[in-house]
Amino acid sequence: MNVLATRNLTDRSVDNCLTVWLDCGRVEWITEYGYDKPKSGSREKKPMPFASGRRHEYWSADIRYIDHALPSEENVYVISILENHSRAILASSITRSQDTSAFLSVLYEAVERHGSPEALVTDSGSVFRANRANAIYEALNIRKEEIEKGRPWQNYIETAFNVQRRMADWRFAKAENWPELVAVHAGGLADYNEQSHWAHGEREDGRRSPSEVLGWVSGIRYREEDLGRAFFSTRFTRRLDSLGYATFRRWRLYGEESLAGGEAILWLGAASLALEHAGQTLSRYEVETASAPGRLSVVSSPILFETSRARTLTQPRIFELSILGESGWLKVLKLDEYAPRRPRGSMTLQQVLFVYAEAI
Repeated sequence: MNVLATRNLTDRSVDNCLTVWLDCGRVEWITEYGYDKPKSGSREKKPMPFASGRRHEYWSADIRYIDHALPSEENVYVISILENHSRAILASSITRSQDTSAFLSVLYEAVERHGSPEALVTDSGSVFRANRANAIYEALNIRKEEIEKGRPWQNYIETAFNVQRRMADWRFAKAENWPELVAVHAGGLADYNEQSHWAHGEREDGRRSPSEVLGWVSGIRYREEDLGRAFFSTRFTRRLDSLGYATFRRWRLYGEESLAGGEAILWLGAASLALEHAGQTLSRYEVETASAPGRLSVVSSPILFETSRARTLTQPRIFELSILGESGWLKVLKLDEYAPRRPRGSMTLQQVLFVYAEAI
């Protein structure tokens, strides 16, 4: 192992000396002639492989774990999509999971608001490479790009996450409940998009913030039915009944009683099903698919989440549902299958009473 040997050198001798590392494990100082000391930061900067020359040429997406947020709860993540040219965050969600369904929910919001990009840049995470995600990329004509392994700086959104660590993490740590956490995330997102960005400091048009640079320009826009068709295998819309349940493929799933009559979005994954309202997850279930297409054989392990969108109940409960325990309060219920249709009667025609020609 090389060991650095220290010596008492004057400032002048240090300026005129070069450190030589020898294989014998010691360091010798020799005088250099005709060479300047290397200056800090003199390394040649590598070009960004996904630098954008126009708006919506590249979008970047990634998932970030928020440390020290709601220590009594489970993990908290931020999933964001950024437009490379303007550095504007197009869609972002604070969530308790980092699966494909959570990412596709953010992607749907971004495409619904801003259209689709020419290419989407991510790392090689399985969330972004799932079959369902690839099918959506193909349906929306989005070219999928990946950064090189071990080079996170190639993803533009990493810079935005560093800004978030400085601007919002202190407030994230102070949040005492989920609604406060959502409010901090929304406020930090607005501040980031509206404040001046270093990347736009030399623009001649005077636009400094990401939102100003993004402007009104959008990608390829889609009608609601066309966008729904692209997400048809993973995104479903249901209306919650009077008790806050949604019916899906002969299963009754609890969402949120205070949102009765409201609309819920169901995100079906390979092994999970999540109910969402206004971008926030209400509940999540583990699912197993049957051999028959479109069937769910098992729905289990319900997890209910707090949401800032829940309304106050019009009639207060007599007792808290938690008193019933996990087995007493049914969060998921298997419904009976549709009754088989009755066989139709004979299709033979009734004999005519008289010959048609005689009636003329």
